[in-house]
Amino acid sequence: MPLLCFTPTDHPLEENLPPYSDPADRAVAGILKQAAGVLLPQYVTEWRYREISRHARCWFPRLSARFAHYGKTRQILLFREIGVRHPESRAYSNPAQLHEDFLENGSPWGYPLVLKGDTGGGGSLVFPIRQAADLPRYIDRLPPDQPALIQRWVEHGGKDLRVVVYGNHTVTYFRVGGGKFYNNACRGGRLDHAGWPQLREKGSAVVLSFCDRAGIDVAGFDLMFPDDGEPVFVEINYHFGRKGLGGTNGHKTHLLRAIQAWRRQCLETEGISSGRHIFGF
Repeated sequence: MPLLCFTPTDHPLEENLPPYSDPADRAVAGILKQAAGVLLPQYVTEWRYREISRHARCWFPRLSARFAHYGKTRQILLFREIGVRHPESRAYSNPAQLHEDFLENGSPWGYPLVLKGDTGGGGSLVFPIRQAADLPRYIDRLPPDQPALIQRWVEHGGKDLRVVVYGNHTVTYFRVGGGKFYNNACRGGRLDHAGWPQLREKGSAVVLSFCDRAGIDVAGFDLMFPDDGEPVFVEINYHFGRKGLGGTNGHKTHLLRAIQAWRRQCLETEGISSGRHIFGF
């Protein structure tokens, strides 16, 4: 019973399939069903993921939450479903709908508040709205055919915590913006791996618990600490920066560690000695 890998060049396992093998093919499906575990390719469409996970008994990484809750608006639904603390939010099908509601009803929380597009990294579609007159000029920057949302302002104290999950392992660091709205490293935020150790430990624990319930193996989480209560979940990033991880090589090191831990778990679950097989594309 092999462990199967779709990525022979990066993380070869005991058996490997070409990266673009069709999981709907009867022969490939048969191999998937026999594997103790399947390591997914680096890039996989929702359809391929569904087909692979339909046949496999165990795979890494798990991506169901990513596909089911794509975008910031659906992430809010996941935060609500799991029951973690997050900013009060109102989501809309598109910016025009948001604008219409805003013109009619104004802000439900006063000012400032936060306007967000559904996608975009590095804070590119996230804007502080400090007064009603700010919204029209920022809302025009959002993609007109994508969802949008507004959120209650969270006082982050000039910093937020990035928790990057690799299986059961996390890497944590604060992004410190010096009192500015944006703390992103790409916008000049300073990375601090040593400061506020108790908050980093607290953030790591709540994220690991969240991932266990949501079925997430690899992702970067942004948390804020406005008070002494539970951390506030702000966003999940499946494509996250590498700067705070030691660059691309650091990311690969953490990912390989998670893959090896997953591999051991698969073999132990199946009662297979470490010398036997594991499969991947």
